[in-house]
Amino acid sequence: MKYYRVLEEFGNVHLCVETNQNELTSLTSLNELVFDYKYLLEISSVTNMKVDEISKNLLRKGKSKTFDLAKLIDSSINKTGPARIIKPIDPDEMWAEGFGNRLILSKDQIDNSDGKNEAAYANPSISTLLYKGSKERLVDPYEKIGIRSDTDRTISEGEVVFIIYKGKFVGISVGNEVAGNLRSQSNFWVSPSKVFKGCASIGPCILSMEDEEENNKPLKLELGINQFRKNEKVGSGSIVTEYKTSPVEIVKSTVIHDSPPDLIIQFSGGFAISRKDDEVVDLQEGDSVQISIENVGYIQNEVEIV
Repeated sequence: MKYYRVLEEFGNVHLCVETNQNELTSLTSLNELVFDYKYLLEISSVTNMKVDEISKNLLRKGKSKTFDLAKLIDSSINKTGPARIIKPIDPDEMWAEGFGNRLILSKDQIDNSDGKNEAAYANPSISTLLYKGSKERLVDPYEKIGIRSDTDRTISEGEVVFIIYKGKFVGISVGNEVAGNLRSQSNFWVSPSKVFKGCASIGPCILSMEDEEENNKPLKLELGINQFRKNEKVGSGSIVTEYKTSPVEIVKSTVIHDSPPDLIIQFSGGFAISRKDDEVVDLQEGDSVQISIENVGYIQNEVEIV
């Protein structure tokens, strides 16, 4: 099931599920305690019931409030209307893959890497994660992402986001992982190249994935990115992200030597990059970037200087 959060104009927050094409049903209107996806994860952990099973039981209670998804997306992008989609989750921490050792790379890509990168690619059991910040740096799916004013080149990376609860993979979302080139200038600038105001966005929903058998198989998903400047497309890209290890194995390498908070998100790669004529298109103030994942949805963020 797909889980969204909707904010109404007077401050009410609804946790919703997509029940029909283009229709969201509020679980919160059926039980006021259910306004956060993390709450469902907590109940699932205590009862051993799957999150989707809990949601289906709630939906059987009777009539509930519904929202039109297309109207919500339009209101969220244009900042109008009585309700908007907000980020589906507030993680305790964010992490991002520093190198695509989870993905199946071509021989040319491997050959063009230096020896240290080859070592990381050959050892996927060792995580290549970089700290990406706290939830305060994470913006809503249709809000503004940031680029640092002291960085001459910053790009958007469209990625698959893993949702991890108590060390367990529970679902995915769409992510815009913003990265500056400070790191390429000095290894001492890794953190400032990754962690700043608006350095990532997520949404529009969480696709729950609770089938243990499927979660032990590598994912293969199509990602797309389109970048606009003054209402004209200046770059685009698409990629079939094919992992060489399963979500369960990837998450295991994340937590095996660590004690992370209960709820974290991991930008796990994918790297849909905006290009024009094979050249990577950097971000400029006022640009709009749209990133999508098949069967999940899309996010659309405007760029601001921070």
